[in-house]
Amino acid sequence: MTNEELQAYMLGELSPAKRKEAEQHLGANPEAAQEAERLGTVIAALKRLPEEEPPRRIAFVSDKVFEPKWYERLWATGPRAAFASAAMLALSIVAHGFVTAPKPAPAVTATATVPKEIIAQEVNAAVTKAVAEVRAEANAQSQKLVQTALADAEKKFAIERRADWLAVEASIDTMRKQLNRAMYVASYERGGAQ
Repeated sequence: MTNEELQAYMLGELSPAKRKEAEQHLGANPEAAQEAERLGTVIAALKRLPEEEPPRRIAFVSDKVFEPKWYERLWATGPRAAFASAAMLALSIVAHGFVTAPKPAPAVTATATVPKEIIAQEVNAAVTKAVAEVRAEANAQSQKLVQTALADAEKKFAIERRADWLAVEASIDTMRKQLNRAMYVASYERGGAQ
């Protein structure tokens, strides 16, 4: 008989045919019967515990994930969006003034000039590389924060699980002591009656 079958027997989840088979096995095997008795004690102790809603331990981790970005908050209201639009228009007018300002003609020299297409390609490659590095760094940092928060939550959960386990063991130990005391008293009374 496997542990799963023994557990199913103790929880009353076996079919009648399997239940008879399990009872015969327990009758023939004292070690299995003793294990069934221990399992019954644990089940009885667990049934005495109050049922509680499991706490939500991950809520604090996901809060930052679902928080809106700064630019989403900026565009969230009408006055903010109007202010941002006006600021962008003002900046574009100022930038246009600097870009279209007349520049003095460069002096003609005998050196070779680099075509604009090559410069544009190099600038685009540098910008693409910088954007990829910034995104990778931001992703790594957010993953590190999430992993740290999850590790802290798992440590806390493990500590609470250990405390619960120790409480169950203490209850079982107390029940064993009470059972031993009752057996001692019963044997003493039986011995005194004879």
